[in-house]
Amino acid sequence: MPAKRMLATDLDGTFIGDDQAMLRLWDALQTHGILVAFSTGRHLQSIQDFYTDKQQAGLSASDRSDACICMVGTDVYFWDRGAYYLDPTWHKIIAEDWDKDAVEDIIRSIPETRIQDEQWQSPFKSSHYLEENVEERLAEIHGRLEQAGIRAKVVYSAGKFLDLLPIRSGKGEAVRFVARHYGLGPENVITSGDSGNDLDMMRPELGFRSIAVGNAEEELQGFRAPHVYHAHAFYAAGVQEGLEAYGWL
Repeated sequence: MPAKRMLATDLDGTFIGDDQAMLRLWDALQTHGILVAFSTGRHLQSIQDFYTDKQQAGLSASDRSDACICMVGTDVYFWDRGAYYLDPTWHKIIAEDWDKDAVEDIIRSIPETRIQDEQWQSPFKSSHYLEENVEERLAEIHGRLEQAGIRAKVVYSAGKFLDLLPIRSGKGEAVRFVARHYGLGPENVITSGDSGNDLDMMRPELGFRSIAVGNAEEELQGFRAPHVYHAHAFYAAGVQEGLEAYGWL
């Protein structure tokens, strides 16, 4: 019988941050049969490293999320028969209208940007740092993309991370894709996060309910909407607080 509910949660600053709260939340999710999809800027190996690291804190070697939405919604992996496999359909969907070379030509002309390390780049993700003249430069990037007729999603978070992604990608669309894979409607999905790149999976048109943890950054704290629960508790305890408020736990 397919699971009826799914939590799609950011990792750093949300699921991760308080080991004991994380273990309590993980146990509660398993007890209630709630699917878990990590939705993160990390790549898959970094998530695998997280599992290994947290075994010292008490995470079971068999504990794995049902799905991993990686690299800010550009890679989707499903757990099956003891391993994660990359879903090729998602890449086919987001490849349409994506021109990474054209996007990077524009970014290279913005003097305040610095490219991130190679491990954070992919064919569907162009990642940079931007920490000065942020509002002005973001407006310039949007304007130049529009002027050039380039369709791309611009995601800025944590006061420094700038990601340019295919217009059909992002955490929100990826969560919807994963939910449909499991046969779930939006009413059976809750998303949680702490920073600006999590806003994409809290867009009201997606139909999900959402949780902003108590330690959320200003860009998320200021996002007030009927479908968003703002927890008082931090990290995983905040996620658990939100799930309890929604009646899932």
